[in-house]
Amino acid sequence: RRDKDSRMQVRALSRPSWRHSMKPKYVLLAFSSSLIGASVYFSHYAPKLRSTMKAVVLDEFKPWDQLDLAPKSVEMPSVRADEVLVKMKAAAINPIDNKVVAGYMKDAGWDATFPFTPGYDLSGIVTEVGDEVSEFKIGDEVFCVNWAADRGQMRGQHDDNEGSKKGTVGGAFAECIAVPVEKLSMKPPEISHEEAAAASLVGCTAMQCLNLLNVGPGTKLLVLGGAGGVGNMAVQIAKAWGATVYATASSRTREYLEAVGPDGIIDYRTQKWEDMEEIKGIDAVFDAVGEPNAFERSKKVVKKGGSFVSIADFSPALADPVAHAPDFSFASFYCLKNNKGDQDKLMNMIKKKQLKITIEKDFPFTKEGITKLFQAQASGKSMGKNVLKF
Repeated sequence: RRDKDSRMQVRALSRPSWRHSMKPKYVLLAFSSSLIGASVYFSHYAPKLRSTMKAVVLDEFKPWDQLDLAPKSVEMPSVRADEVLVKMKAAAINPIDNKVVAGYMKDAGWDATFPFTPGYDLSGIVTEVGDEVSEFKIGDEVFCVNWAADRGQMRGQHDDNEGSKKGTVGGAFAECIAVPVEKLSMKPPEISHEEAAAASLVGCTAMQCLNLLNVGPGTKLLVLGGAGGVGNMAVQIAKAWGATVYATASSRTREYLEAVGPDGIIDYRTQKWEDMEEIKGIDAVFDAVGEPNAFERSKKVVKKGGSFVSIADFSPALADPVAHAPDFSFASFYCLKNNKGDQDKLMNMIKKKQLKITIEKDFPFTKEGITKLFQAQASGKSMGKNVLKF
């Protein structure tokens, strides 16, 4: 029996292992699969393992063309219990970015803490979750506009001044960003990161302003600046809600505006909309561009009890929304709020082809790319959104 056991042990020891018994092509396949798996793992989770990242970091307010916009090496953001860490895939620029970095908003009562990383529109992948987070998991694709959260206030603002969260928001022009889960929405898989980032600020602003104007079926609306980022969204959303929409544009942007189907286009350079008979008695005016004397001119065309909203005229006359009653039931300037419900509605409209977001150009996350991104926004000539890709 001892001889038999010895023979069995010898056969077991001499039997080829699975590595040796596999044919070379299968060994190569298994090795390649392991490499792919490791690549996917580190592409999603590497930020969590790193201690530093690249970000645009400002230490002073200056016009964009006087700033050093080269990404700098900084510490990775820490993640609070109610936050997630997002690895950036796309960020969009807006007119407010140029104003904020130049310091134009520091006298508006907004927090202006340095160092500051600009950028509000973001889309990316969750790589770390806080201890109290249950809504998201690692690997989820998310997006938002990182602006002051909607907590019932009439207007939003640039900063979150709520308890321990007091401080400047923004931060999207960086490889990673820590975001409170109350601000984040899940990105639908059929919508790209570039589209999700590009739609957030302009789409939420337009939607919230149209709600303030009580736009719905049968409403007759004039949008000033229909070819701009917010104005173009407003035209599309109002049409989807059943309104009749007129919008202003120039001859250069007329074709771009026509593509989203307004009922009438007014050339603001050759026509005075306040004198046009076809819009007399309209329900509301939305000033999405800061047209000169827009509120005074609106008094000629808006019916009694109508409404007016501007996102660019912050004059004292528009501070109190009911100060102009009964001629206007509502007349005010407005600043958006982060509202994840509005973000979700935007994505649903894009999925249903009710809303189209146009990307004019995307730029790389390099000094040259970021500089050209700000330059494109400052030119005022874009027809569509300019996006930063990571």
